[in-house]
Amino acid sequence: MSSSSAVVATTAADDKFSRLPEIAKPVSYDIHLKPCLKTFKCKGNETIVVDVTASTDYLKLHSSEIDINSIQVKLCDGSELKGVTFELDRKWMTLTIKLPQKIEPQTVNLLIDFDAEHNNKMRGFYQSVYKGSDGSEKYLVSTQFESTYARLSFPCWDEPVYKAKFDITLEVDEKLTALSNMNVVSEKSTENGTKVVKYGTTPLMSSYLVAFAVGEFEYIEAKTKNGCPVRVYTVHGKKELGTYALDLAVKAIDYYNEWFNIDYPLPKCDLIAIPDFSMGAMENWGLVTYREVALLVDPAKTSSRQRMYVALVVAHELAHFWFGDLATMKWWNGLWLKEGFASFMEYLFTAKHCPEFEIWVHFVNDEWASGMGLDCLRSSHPIEVTIDNPNELDEIYDSITYAKSNSVIRMLYHYLTEPVFQDGLRRYLKKFSYNNAETQDLWDCFSEASGQDIGKMMSTWTKQMGFPIVKVDQKIDGEKRILKLSQNRFLADGGKDESNPSWLVPITITSQSSPVEPIFRGIMNASEQEFTVENVKPGDWIKVNSGTAGFYRVQYDDEMLKALLPAVESLALPVLDRFGIANDLFALVKSGKATADQFLSLVAASSNENEYVVWGALDGGVGSLLNVFSRHEDASIKKKLEEFVIKVYSPVLKRVGWEPSANESMKTSMLRALVISRLTRVGHQATIDVAREKFRDHIDNKKELNPDLRGVIYGTIARKDGNEGIEKICKIFETVGFSEVERNCIAALGQASDEALLKHVYDYGIKQGKIRSQDLVTLFAGSRFHSVGQDYAWSFFKQNVPLLLEKFGSVNSSLFQHCFSCAVDSQSNLQFADEVEKFCKEQFDADALKVLHRPIAQATECVKLNSQLLKNNAQAVNNYLSNQ
Repeated sequence: MSSSSAVVATTAADDKFSRLPEIAKPVSYDIHLKPCLKTFKCKGNETIVVDVTASTDYLKLHSSEIDINSIQVKLCDGSELKGVTFELDRKWMTLTIKLPQKIEPQTVNLLIDFDAEHNNKMRGFYQSVYKGSDGSEKYLVSTQFESTYARLSFPCWDEPVYKAKFDITLEVDEKLTALSNMNVVSEKSTENGTKVVKYGTTPLMSSYLVAFAVGEFEYIEAKTKNGCPVRVYTVHGKKELGTYALDLAVKAIDYYNEWFNIDYPLPKCDLIAIPDFSMGAMENWGLVTYREVALLVDPAKTSSRQRMYVALVVAHELAHFWFGDLATMKWWNGLWLKEGFASFMEYLFTAKHCPEFEIWVHFVNDEWASGMGLDCLRSSHPIEVTIDNPNELDEIYDSITYAKSNSVIRMLYHYLTEPVFQDGLRRYLKKFSYNNAETQDLWDCFSEASGQDIGKMMSTWTKQMGFPIVKVDQKIDGEKRILKLSQNRFLADGGKDESNPSWLVPITITSQSSPVEPIFRGIMNASEQEFTVENVKPGDWIKVNSGTAGFYRVQYDDEMLKALLPAVESLALPVLDRFGIANDLFALVKSGKATADQFLSLVAASSNENEYVVWGALDGGVGSLLNVFSRHEDASIKKKLEEFVIKVYSPVLKRVGWEPSANESMKTSMLRALVISRLTRVGHQATIDVAREKFRDHIDNKKELNPDLRGVIYGTIARKDGNEGIEKICKIFETVGFSEVERNCIAALGQASDEALLKHVYDYGIKQGKIRSQDLVTLFAGSRFHSVGQDYAWSFFKQNVPLLLEKFGSVNSSLFQHCFSCAVDSQSNLQFADEVEKFCKEQFDADALKVLHRPIAQATECVKLNSQLLKNNAQAVNNYLSNQ
């Protein structure tokens, strides 16, 4: 290749981000890469066919951490422009190619020769390390390009709107397996011990979906009904652990082909487990990358919850083949367009193909409550959040983009009914296949399908931050119920949103005589509104937000709530409604609109409750109270609260027992773990003794622990058995070779109960590098379990910011931000919140603070809310517990 003259410079970066100029767009890329697993250098060259759409004397695209060796520009007549130079802007990661003359609109060929690097930061075309079956250290390289990391591997137009076709060629060592999005079309050996692998041309797609993986892999394979080969790839010795995921993947592609009425268009589908991975998984078209823990299932070791998680993640990523890969958002403010719908479709698929999970019951705890937990903060953000700079996008991969989006889609699904909802999605996918869309485009398709103005209703949920609390008062008029409803934004601090937002709220109502099927449906479209519900007996209870399907909280007048509580206690109210009442009530306690004694009365009344998700809502509140009272000056209140928990939880453990019965439901297994976990943490000695006995049997006699109880037992040992317990867990961690068990160990290690042990654990895991960077969040999260851990986690974070940034690459990393949140948000002292804000201002420069603004605001807001919970409820809790 002839070399152009080149001027490499770093320009004085502009202060403000701007998108690429609309003067040119890529048509196709022909990319040749030669990765090296010894030097971690990657030689590359590419030819980009570019459609120049406006008269210009420059071209601008993205490139980051790449050494450009040469650039050639060939015009449509075949001539080469002489005197081409280029500039690199390292801040905004752009490559500007300066042409010696203006060129008119035409198709040009851009030839770039470059050298890149396989970093160890889990982004771009990066390295991952693992132990081979013989214990030796081995490496592979694979990709994570979303959101803005394709530019770390090859120069490209790295914005989702620039769809193009990709021809990929990889030259790798002869003994290695090389994978990309498409099928292999040719493979040739060279004289120097390498092979050149060429893949088929991709469909039109965005750069963030391109993928490569090179290493020593093995696989298992199956085929869809259409004959499409589906494979699960792993490092050697683990392929059989992919059997569960493979079966689901085949079913998912078949299901989505039919449900969307568009067949998966690629000739193959690979799923690969990567040892080091920053996200849970990534939907690269045709080559989906996963953390090992999100793909691999060991029948003897995998817990019920983890099996459910694997099913959901597999279904989520494959739904992206349609939502995201085929029809793509125009810009990152539409991130929810793909994430929300893939999140919803994963539940739709799993409900049908894994009925044993009763997945819609788990939805309310894992999605609905999670979304509300973040969206009730003043520092939340809208679903359609303005993205000025996508390089700072990692913070938006959060419970709003996933869980809230998922929940409002479920609300729309219930409102429209499945046939209308499906019709709307099919219209959207057909219209925007191989193209880019915006949110309004989707609403238009739903409006066409339903004959209603869906955009008008749904924009109130996606463009506004927060959600409403609907207050309900009733008047009984014979067999008529006249309901007076009012709505305001629900804020966790109990305050008012001065902007007075209002939502179009789907209202559904069930009653004592019709507890499952709503007797009333309507839309609340004003701040105050009256509805009349017919045919309700004067003594019957009524429940607003049937099945907790709407993304809003409900506050009943005292009489209405009093009428509902016996139905909660007798279990006459359906499970999702019992969950909703419990979750709403504690949220009201936190916001100061109810008192903790009311919530504790509900906990006490739930002695007959056997549903895991209802206990999840109750236990979430109990855990919050125990956490804040661990900091209270009167230690006797926490002691009384612990005694109350033992009194209420012990009968539940007696019912479910320590040993699973034959063919018991998954929710029973998960309830057992929840109850044992809480009892061990409040110091119930009998439960702690059984946990120790089972751990001893596990260590001494190699008896496998019940996978659903393993994490609970490890945590108990880490908290209670000092250095001896910690060393045993470290040994398991280093020898087990299965990622879920490793994560159980890491979470347990973070729970070590004194400062010296925590120092040992954090030095071992972080400073000595024993714990993968991807799993450090789990260590910090484990330390949330008690006040000693919370204090140490913050102390460690403060003293080791440079080390953590080295591990994660930059403050942009969502992993770094999650570690920060875990080190802060469980505290409950207002002075601590001030200390965190002061530390951050002194520690980080202006650019970093801009990135961290929202995580800092959210974490410190949580601290202030914990302080408020303690202040508002100390007297009420003490009075209630003193009378028990």
